[in-house]
Amino acid sequence: MKSTPLYIFILMLIFMTSCSESSTSSFPYDIPQGQDPQNTTYYFLRHAEKDTSQPQEKDPHLTEEGLRRANYMAAYFADKDLDLFYSTDYSRTLQTLIPIVHKFEGTIQSYNAQKDTLFTEEFWKETYGKNVIVVGHSNTNPKFVNQIISEKKYQDLDESNYDVFFKVEVEKDLSVKDSMITREVPEDFTYN
Repeated sequence: MKSTPLYIFILMLIFMTSCSESSTSSFPYDIPQGQDPQNTTYYFLRHAEKDTSQPQEKDPHLTEEGLRRANYMAAYFADKDLDLFYSTDYSRTLQTLIPIVHKFEGTIQSYNAQKDTLFTEEFWKETYGKNVIVVGHSNTNPKFVNQIISEKKYQDLDESNYDVFFKVEVEKDLSVKDSMITREVPEDFTYN
């Protein structure tokens, strides 16, 4: 009977080991060669409200409400220590990102939303250890987040939903935390 506690202990140890192995990250890339382990944070922000008054317009600008939201998001991100800024080459995404970039005196880097993925090994190496904002679209942002987390968790955003953005944190050990954040523009928010 004395071996029963030892047997139970061994079973518990095996169970705990198998549980911790199943929770390891399935992150697609390694820490870039020559780099120390660092945290990397991505924010995926959809462009603000676009002008839909002319449906044939392929590259609409932001509405006044969209400009207001872009400036509100600039205030929101002001304390996030952003390092890198990515946008598609559309007026609505650039107009959303410009107020944010202005606060950091940064430079906008362009990416092609038509590609299958933004999250390539090259992108990972360029952004490793940084705080990165990517301004995209209702269908591209969830796709990019899903690629980073290696899971089809998020669906395309509704075309009328401008309040949601995503945050993905890749920890030093390459474990990943993701969240969907909702930020409504307060009615009393004004900008210059």
